[in-house]
Amino acid sequence: MSEQLHDDLGVTLKTVITASIEEAIRRGAAKVEAEHLLLSIAASGDAAAQALADAGLDYPAIEAALQDERARALRAAGIEPVSDERLHATRNSRPVWGASIRDALRRGDFKAHRNRGSAERERLAVADALIGVLRADLGTVPRAIEYAGVDRAALIARLERF
Repeated sequence: MSEQLHDDLGVTLKTVITASIEEAIRRGAAKVEAEHLLLSIAASGDAAAQALADAGLDYPAIEAALQDERARALRAAGIEPVSDERLHATRNSRPVWGASIRDALRRGDFKAHRNRGSAERERLAVADALIGVLRADLGTVPRAIEYAGVDRAALIARLERF
């Protein structure tokens, strides 16, 4: 993951990514995934969090959409959903980086703002990471957002105008 945390991205994005680790730990996840990054962005108070909220995806709405996605996935497999407490992984170490968060950070177009000053890059870094999360076509996050009835393309377009 360190290749995605280049010093140019600044402390704001690093803080959000650290919060995604804490989000995964709090949820008992064995891996930090894009859904944890999405939740930490929603809780960040950043302009990207406001864009999510304006689209109907504040932190509680994202949690509800993720629960809905999990329940639908389990039912599709012929399993009745269980309580969140039973889904927690038991581990003795911090969660490892999952593929979806790595892919999301690779999709974030952090270099697009390279010609701007450091303060501007800092301001846009979280939105760029969110764009990376939203650009996924497959996985938990795009399904959850679809089930929530949010237009991902419109949200991405709004973030790209920042």
